[in-house]
Amino acid sequence: MKSLVLIILCIVAGNVAMAQNVVAAEYFLDIDAGVGKNSLVSLTNPQPNGTYNLNVNLAGAAIGYHKLYIRTRDSNGNWSITTRKNIEIISSNSQSNMVAGEYFFDADPGFSLASSISVSTQGAIILQNFNATIAGLSLGYHKLYTRFRDTDGKWSITARRNVEVINPNVYVIAGAEYFFNTDPGVGLASKIAFLTPKPGGTFSFKIPITAIPPGSHTLYLRAKDSVNSNWSITQQKSDSIVTTVHSGLWSQPATWSNNKVPDANTIVLLYHDVEVDIINAVCRSLTPYGINVSCTVDPGKALTITGH
Repeated sequence: MKSLVLIILCIVAGNVAMAQNVVAAEYFLDIDAGVGKNSLVSLTNPQPNGTYNLNVNLAGAAIGYHKLYIRTRDSNGNWSITTRKNIEIISSNSQSNMVAGEYFFDADPGFSLASSISVSTQGAIILQNFNATIAGLSLGYHKLYTRFRDTDGKWSITARRNVEVINPNVYVIAGAEYFFNTDPGVGLASKIAFLTPKPGGTFSFKIPITAIPPGSHTLYLRAKDSVNSNWSITQQKSDSIVTTVHSGLWSQPATWSNNKVPDANTIVLLYHDVEVDIINAVCRSLTPYGINVSCTVDPGKALTITGH
């Protein structure tokens, strides 16, 4: 920390009886060493009272708030009452960077006593990933606390997040269920079973065409664990499922159940004949729902099925 010199403008009042002059002063921070035993200052141009500039040397003083005390002495050696001023010593750095951090669970061991977080790129604002060790924590919900320290040694406020400690060897995804549009209730939707349950990952399944009613729909999914049959939150799929409402042109919104021309995320079910009449028609999948239903593409036009 650099030494700072703070210039204080103080109005001093000495003992002015019998025209005594104020000839000296002393100051100290926070703790009084005794009258006449602190930092002494000789005053130029002694006079009964007046205004003086006082240079205060703050070398070695910690950054933060302090109490500055001042008293003056007259030409007969009498000291005035001690006056006090609250001051703040700030860093000479133009910007304080975050240089370190720490975390703890549930109970605060005290500043600088928790598990350390290494800051990879120091800065006034940081986005830092770290691994929190959970050895010794019981399964269930806990509170994770974090805080960071800057170049001046000051700590940030302590932030809190709720976390859950689980046993990945016990709680695995064993199944799921899905429904369209309206939730029939947890555990009452269409069931999906996975051949290889595991804690997490990507699972694929097929929805029979016969399970998709005509119209425009929103698909919802949720998964279940293998021990307590706890269900996850319900996820909404952004893909839209639309059907034809009558035979017609691909480019006409009235052909489709949602009154919109399909895009790359649209799952199309054909209940009627459709003629592709635009150059770049697109959909995610296309399934005829009937033996004699057809989709014809005009010359010079194209239909792309993304399949993603």
